[in-house]
Amino acid sequence: MNPFKKAFDWPHTLEERQRKHLHIINELQRCRLLFFCLLCCTGVSIVYTFELFTKEFSTRYGFSAGDLSTISTVGACFCYFLMPYAVVYEFMGPVPLLLLATVAGLIGMLGLGLVFQNVIPGNLTVICVFYAFMNTCGGLFDAASIVTLQHTFPRNRGPVLALAKVMTGLGSSVFASISSNLFVNNLSGFLYFVMVYAMVVALSSCFVLVLPPYVLNWWRERQMTEEEKESARSLSVVYDSKNVPVPRLAVGYAVAISLILFFSTSSPILAYLTVSQKARYVLGTITCLLLCSYGIMALPLRCLGGVDEPSPALEVAGQPAEGQRKSLTEPIVADADVVASEASDRELGGALEPYAAYMDPDAIKYTDPKYPGTFWDALRGVDFYLIYFGFILQGAIGSIVLYNSSTIYVARTGKSRSTQLSALYTAFLGIGSALGRIAVGIFEAFVQRQPEGKRRLLVTMALPAPAIIGTIGGILILILPGDALLLPFILVYFKQGAFYSTCAVTFPSLFRTHLSIYYNLSSATTVVCVICFNRFLFGYMVDKKRDELKLTGDCTSRDCILTPIIVATCLSAASSLLLVTAHIRYRRYVRRCEAQKQADSEPLTKVEGSNA
Repeated sequence: MNPFKKAFDWPHTLEERQRKHLHIINELQRCRLLFFCLLCCTGVSIVYTFELFTKEFSTRYGFSAGDLSTISTVGACFCYFLMPYAVVYEFMGPVPLLLLATVAGLIGMLGLGLVFQNVIPGNLTVICVFYAFMNTCGGLFDAASIVTLQHTFPRNRGPVLALAKVMTGLGSSVFASISSNLFVNNLSGFLYFVMVYAMVVALSSCFVLVLPPYVLNWWRERQMTEEEKESARSLSVVYDSKNVPVPRLAVGYAVAISLILFFSTSSPILAYLTVSQKARYVLGTITCLLLCSYGIMALPLRCLGGVDEPSPALEVAGQPAEGQRKSLTEPIVADADVVASEASDRELGGALEPYAAYMDPDAIKYTDPKYPGTFWDALRGVDFYLIYFGFILQGAIGSIVLYNSSTIYVARTGKSRSTQLSALYTAFLGIGSALGRIAVGIFEAFVQRQPEGKRRLLVTMALPAPAIIGTIGGILILILPGDALLLPFILVYFKQGAFYSTCAVTFPSLFRTHLSIYYNLSSATTVVCVICFNRFLFGYMVDKKRDELKLTGDCTSRDCILTPIIVATCLSAASSLLLVTAHIRYRRYVRRCEAQKQADSEPLTKVEGSNA
């Protein structure tokens, strides 16, 4: 059997693991999937490297702030408008998206590299086209990896998704470090490096990013019988009760924290001190090694757990523990009397629930109720529109700061920003975004571990938090001196990270089906933000004000950015009200469900008491 076919032949894999008396969920395989998803999420940060190109665009081609916002708007639209790909994912899984990412990355980054080498004439239209392909690659990485993680790790969804989203934010710091250390004044070489990275990761992930067996789509169902479909669906309870080994997840967070500390110390040094080229090579190499260190999670080390985990069915059959056997892969002979006495029970249980023996009832915790119905039912409800309109409004301040930090800095300080300072801001973009993503992941994990009947916190409490932080950041941009803009920028970066992580963890907690559509719709709100707020509100207003002031080149007056920032700050405040309303509505729904559940259980309690 060829490797590509074997990667997707889950019935054969389950049968083989059952024959060897191993747990049917292979934790090493899941951690390999997580590792490649982290590499994909790092590739998503291609869209955040725009600040590395802005100075080159301005000096070489004389692009204005409006031209720069046009380029970033086009790129963001292609990155975040993922609904067509979400439909493809629903029907065929992540592999087609990864293949498309390979092609898009090749065209976009190769084209931009040739533009910077003057092989292809550079103008606004040509750069927009290649930048659109480049950003499409990043968006496809996100669409292929995040929803796959949602399905693969339902028991530890919050911490796993937070780790993945951390790399979506830290990826900008990774690429900024590689660009400023390994490819000094060589944007073409940097683009070719990122192109090779994207192609290798995408093609390799085709063999690793495999949906769990219980996730059935058109591609899988076309060759399955009804009995096979029911058998596959029954695996969902096993995944719901299976925890990822804590040491392996701890390794991932240790690497993420190491990256944050490394960038927090190295970025200011590179920005404000003179560093030799040899030292820069060392820093760039350390960046690459730290990124590759995530692979430790997938190593077959027994000290990390999850290696040849014994089947829970062994306990049912009265088998000796793992330490009492020479090898987990050797056939096990149980006591004949025990097997004979339990054979009929196991046969009946296997017919009703073929994987019941692999389910750990103690590991299945109470979760808050989800809204009933499908995606089409949600469209007829108020909550859907409260959430998505709130997402659009809160994205105003984020999209403006994310793509125009250089323009805002020039307007507030009256001087241009150096290449080193641009790298510093890009690095802190990743750090602030990563911290926001980690915060939401920790919050989700804490919420899900509250005991039933004592759950004071809900996941939806995270919905208005990014909008509130964005409002504070917008106010600080207006009142702080120009040289202190890094603080509100970090707040906005933190807000953006928290927002993206909130999108990843909230929808699986609110809705039952069509998770890829909900998630990618939240990404589509960014398209609206970038077009309305980045291009028209900010780009148009800045160019108009610069013409009124009769300035040439960059706008060096605070008045240029005053109106867009004030409007974006007010919209962010309005967004917080909408999202607070969405949280209150969901909290009332949860309380109604809990009251109904308690009312339904009271008659049973009375009957049991009378029988006693």
